Amino acid sequence: MSESPLRIALVSPHAFPPGDDVGRAVAAEAEALARRGHAVTILAPGTGRQAADAGRRRIEALEAGDADAVAAEPGGAPLLVATSRAIRRSTKGTGRRLGGPIESASGLEIALGLGGFDVAHLHEPLAPSPALAALRHATGVRAVTFHRTAPLAGVAFVRPLVDRALAQADVRIALSPAARHVLAGVLPGDYEVVPEGLDPEMYGPAADEPGIVVVARDRDRTGLRFVLRALLGTDPGQTGPITIIGPPDAPQRTRAAVPKALRDRVSVIPDAGPASRADALRRGRIALFPTEEEATSPVLREAMATGMCVLAARCPDANDDLGTDAGMTLPPFNAEAWADAVASCLANPARVALFGAAAEARGRARTWDDVAGDLEVLYREQAARPADADGPGADPPVFADLRIRTGPGLGAREIVAAAVERDIRVVAVAAPGGIEPALEVHQAAPDRVRVVVGQEIATREGVVVGLFLTQSVPDGLSLEDALRRVRDQGGVTVIPHPDSAVVPPAESLRAVHDLIDCHEGLTAARPAAQATDAALLLQRAGLVVTAGSGATSPAEMGTAGVLMRPFAGPEEFLAALGDARPLRRRRGLRGRSTRSSRRTSQRDT
Repeated sequence: MSESPLRIALVSPHAFPPGDDVGRAVAAEAEALARRGHAVTILAPGTGRQAADAGRRRIEALEAGDADAVAAEPGGAPLLVATSRAIRRSTKGTGRRLGGPIESASGLEIALGLGGFDVAHLHEPLAPSPALAALRHATGVRAVTFHRTAPLAGVAFVRPLVDRALAQADVRIALSPAARHVLAGVLPGDYEVVPEGLDPEMYGPAADEPGIVVVARDRDRTGLRFVLRALLGTDPGQTGPITIIGPPDAPQRTRAAVPKALRDRVSVIPDAGPASRADALRRGRIALFPTEEEATSPVLREAMATGMCVLAARCPDANDDLGTDAGMTLPPFNAEAWADAVASCLANPARVALFGAAAEARGRARTWDDVAGDLEVLYREQAARPADADGPGADPPVFADLRIRTGPGLGAREIVAAAVERDIRVVAVAAPGGIEPALEVHQAAPDRVRVVVGQEIATREGVVVGLFLTQSVPDGLSLEDALRRVRDQGGVTVIPHPDSAVVPPAESLRAVHDLIDCHEGLTAARPAAQATDAALLLQRAGLVVTAGSGATSPAEMGTAGVLMRPFAGPEEFLAALGDARPLRRRRGLRGRSTRSSRRTSQRDT
């Protein structure tokens, strides 16, 4: 990768326009990277049908051959491509909206696989989203940023799946040294520390008059109820007005959690983003962060940048941010400690001013432009490392039609011509009656077309397919005998899709499951969206999935297949299928893999 602008995809599992801290961080990061001249695309669920429809049109255009359909202009405004429509927000947490899993997975896989991105950077990989699994389809540098360590509590239940998915990432990023320590203990690996930034121009100065700002955005309002008890009995003249930055919705519920003795002194501001928080923070001199979740949030650094004295729940991140001169950290939910600390600050305005000055210097020290600079260094360093020739993503993916049956109008010459015309780089020929038709295609094919020699075998229980064969397998054998004949010659066994053949019954397949390598999960017999979703579900269930057109005429070739990395033999073929994406293409549609790779090569030179 040269020093030219990078084509970067920032992937967010949370909806856009953003309504939570993670989404807003992704948006700020995208703008900062764009200011450095890069072409930045945000892939995220879209809020509303209009955004989802616009995103779907771009992804369909990309799949149809428009290589720039999801690309932003270098140095221009970041481009949002909605990969799905955001589903209803949950009743707990911070009001995040996520995308529908199947639609979002399909859109992400197409965008990352065909978009020609130099960098695919996933934020919050442990959020309930298919984004982490889709990362394997990216062809450039793959990075992940962990924003919150709270989701790690449930990782043990799906640890093998998470480890396998994270193995696809080239760069793992934590927001702080403390977060890196926690992440490395649960998900071992090397982590880079890239703290978030902020826009210093938005914040400060702190109020000239006394005032306290409470940051308590948790929806159960436990932290709010706790910390307000520490303010009961305080002198209104010393505290000044009390401002609560609460959850983004239902401010009346936040106000209802305020003790009656304080309600006349309290105003509630729902968190509508950095601008609303900046306005609230300017109303006081002291900021209270009663829970660890808030003490590790970006609002703490915003309060520091405003020049406030910060009192925060004790945790490693808050200890590092505040040090010994920018505020105090206190034991969570220790009412006596918090009451004493508030009283001490109210009685000593000079100490509050000293804390505020130190906090302002620390809080303003890091901007989003600093973040973008650090990320660019990581991206380019990783891109400059020698590629692992055997690793996933080392070579551009190719389109493979993994079951062509041949017929009266589809002989070797017609198969080769259609494959060259439509850029089908791999064809698996599996005709009934033996491997001779496949051998004829193999002999006629040019070097650019890889031919997998196979056979459609009629067993007593139903039809199966053998690939990578050197000898024909007789029809009429038992299912087990036929599969063993394929295995004995180093071949790969495939169970066809029920829409394309009379397959053995389920009980027979269960009896020989250890002899089955692959299941055909997609054919051209069903509507594209329905067929693709079904194949993706099979993949997520742990099956090795193939896809093929089942063509018996030239017009049918390439209408179904997989986008997969190149392979050298049966073992690499099976490994490549683990990273492959089942794909439907319209009749006569030309392939895009070489065109995309050619464009990427031209841009890099």
